[in-house]
Amino acid sequence: MKFWCTVIFIFVVALFAEEREWLSDALLGEPFTVRSLDAGVAPRYHATLVHYPFVSVNQAASAAGSDSASAGESRVSKASILYIHGFNDYFFQRELAQKMDSAGYSFYAIDLHKYGRSRREGETLGELRDISEYYPELDSAVAVIRRAEGDSAALVLMGHSTGGLIASLYAADRRNGAGIAAIVLNSPFFEMNYIWPVRRLAVPLLSAIGSRFPNVGIPRGKNINYDRSLLRNYDGEWMYDTLLKVPGSLPVDLGWIRAIHQGHERIQQGLHLVSPVLVMHSGCSFQNDDWSEEYTRCDAVLDVDHIREYGAHLGENVRLERIEGGLHDLVLSHEPARDNVYKTMFDFLDDSLTTHH
Repeated sequence: MKFWCTVIFIFVVALFAEEREWLSDALLGEPFTVRSLDAGVAPRYHATLVHYPFVSVNQAASAAGSDSASAGESRVSKASILYIHGFNDYFFQRELAQKMDSAGYSFYAIDLHKYGRSRREGETLGELRDISEYYPELDSAVAVIRRAEGDSAALVLMGHSTGGLIASLYAADRRNGAGIAAIVLNSPFFEMNYIWPVRRLAVPLLSAIGSRFPNVGIPRGKNINYDRSLLRNYDGEWMYDTLLKVPGSLPVDLGWIRAIHQGHERIQQGLHLVSPVLVMHSGCSFQNDDWSEEYTRCDAVLDVDHIREYGAHLGENVRLERIEGGLHDLVLSHEPARDNVYKTMFDFLDDSLTTHH
């Protein structure tokens, strides 16, 4: 019964999807476009779907002034990618969209409610009470993609950090990923990066308290070394809006701790995903109050051993890949680690989609 309710919901969403138009993305500019998604019943959640329009051979040749594309020739997308960002994040990874497009994939990304393009005045950035809050907007995004790309087109979920946690649980609660051709996880957030007594004693206690007092705040981390490893004006290669991706971390409350802890418990008990899953992580973890060169080649947010341990139990078809020199967001790593990330992803997707078809 639950399955058919989900199918009916996605169908209804799809019927109204064409009422929304795609607009130019003010943050990334052309050719990126965006459309709003309103999902959920009480309260309604506002999310934003970002699209990098898939370019046909004819369009690309015309833009380049080339006659190499014959009449009627076009490039068919191998699959549609739906990317889910992490905590204290939004979609700004322009190169990721370009690389996926060049490799033959139609690329979409979602800014979840209370994040990035989707945050509305008065909302607390990143506020969360249950991972399943995100399901209606993900259902809406999938409906829009299915309508645009066709129901038979392969769908790939891609998630970074908390987005990897969300993608895994969403797939598990949507028939264990049946209908999802593959899942790509970039440093998924499967455990708090604290010492054992904090993880196993303090966090469960705070989670329990959070059921009664969700709005009790916890001070935010102010270590900006990870941001320094990313930002072009420090030691990184990238630019992003530091009002949408705040240096250091976001303040959280006990309600957020509870939501994440409950998600982690499910992951750590093991899932039964039927989709092939790629779990990628850095070759090392590093945290220190002082800046170090290790911040330019290690995961500065999560413990990579946790990712590997719990990632292995997501389903029967899991590929674990260590990316030496990788940062927490692996697609923002320095080369050659970044090149290795894309090769790993494309090799996995080629294998998975061949099996899927």
